Amino acid sequence: MSTSSIPVMPRMTAQDYQAFDALFALSSRIGATPAGGLHRLTASEADKQMRDAFCTWLTQQGFQVHIDEIGNIFGLMTLREGAPWILCGSHLDSQPLGGRFDGAYGVTGAATTIASLVRQLRDSPQSAQRNLAVVNWTNEEGARFQPSLTGSSVFTGAMTLEQALACVDGDGISLQTALHDIGYCGTPLPGLPLSAYLELHVEQGPHLEQQHKQIGVVTETWAALKWQVTFSGEQNHTGPALMQRRRDALLAAAHTIVAVRAEADHYGNILHTSVGRVETAPNSPNVVTSKATLFIEFRSADEALLKQLQESFSQKMQSIAQMTATDVSLDRAHYRPRQQLDADLSQLVLAQATALGLSAMPMRSVAGHDAISLSYHCPSALLFVPSAGGLSHNEHEFTATADLHTGLDLLMALLSQLCLTSEGTPC
Repeated sequence: MSTSSIPVMPRMTAQDYQAFDALFALSSRIGATPAGGLHRLTASEADKQMRDAFCTWLTQQGFQVHIDEIGNIFGLMTLREGAPWILCGSHLDSQPLGGRFDGAYGVTGAATTIASLVRQLRDSPQSAQRNLAVVNWTNEEGARFQPSLTGSSVFTGAMTLEQALACVDGDGISLQTALHDIGYCGTPLPGLPLSAYLELHVEQGPHLEQQHKQIGVVTETWAALKWQVTFSGEQNHTGPALMQRRRDALLAAAHTIVAVRAEADHYGNILHTSVGRVETAPNSPNVVTSKATLFIEFRSADEALLKQLQESFSQKMQSIAQMTATDVSLDRAHYRPRQQLDADLSQLVLAQATALGLSAMPMRSVAGHDAISLSYHCPSALLFVPSAGGLSHNEHEFTATADLHTGLDLLMALLSQLCLTSEGTPC
């Protein structure tokens, strides 16, 4: 159907910006920290409050709300029966003491943009060739339950529902139990053939700000190797126990942490590494540590390098274990390959940005996002707006309101074009 029946292409209005600002402010209050950040872990009480508030908002705006078996929240707007869907969203969970923009911007921005577009199309309902949906993915962050990208991985079939629900947190609580406790174990989602997935996100890096660009269009992602490793030693008294006889798991962990950083220093900017979490037992100031668990990450666009590190660093940890008279085990390993996002969709984003007079640049993403999960399932696009100082996963994470609104303008243009044209086939 020709789009000529629509006199003016849909665009965001001052009222729409106000609706977004209000919804985003609501998100920023639920789980807020004194320093202005967000502490809203998956299936926590704060997560429940935010989910409840979001579902209420969706219902008030005319969305059909559906909760699937892994707790993903879908807000559905049916514009043409039997037509494929454009899905748009991100996640509402946060890191511990994290930022209020990461994830939440993509969900609230998608919701308000879709609501505005549907309202503007109501005067010419036959013009729509696609249906529209917003989604909040469960446990994107992987802070409470590992691995990350859980909800989107189940949706695409990369992880089974049983595997996901069996994930446990540090207290041994399963994701299934946690979702049940907050009332978000739902039912299977009826078939949702997708023609595209769009995700709006803050950059979480300094490149847009440094290059004075308003929009980043992710064309590919780095690969990531994530390990959970445990060193096991012997519990003993930190006073009388002879130094040469100690089997200190924390000492082994310390050597490993330094070695992980040394790999990044050796290879330069082509490799990012971290040990973001350490768990020890019995965790007493006057007891030699008997067990230390480390969460290790290696990220690079060079997959051959990561494969090499799998071998060489495993050997290095064995050497550290031998040197410290401890044992080492690899408890969990997860590899996320490098991924190219849909080239045609990326070009469409860049073209729409140019048409709107926005400065944009193609870029790589070092971080993982739900768009990466969806990219194996349908054409997907990941759009960035600037992050002040490149700071993220931090209470002081910040993006200016004007930049947030610019992202909404581009999202509206993209959704309009994709929704109002008949090209493309569903996945």
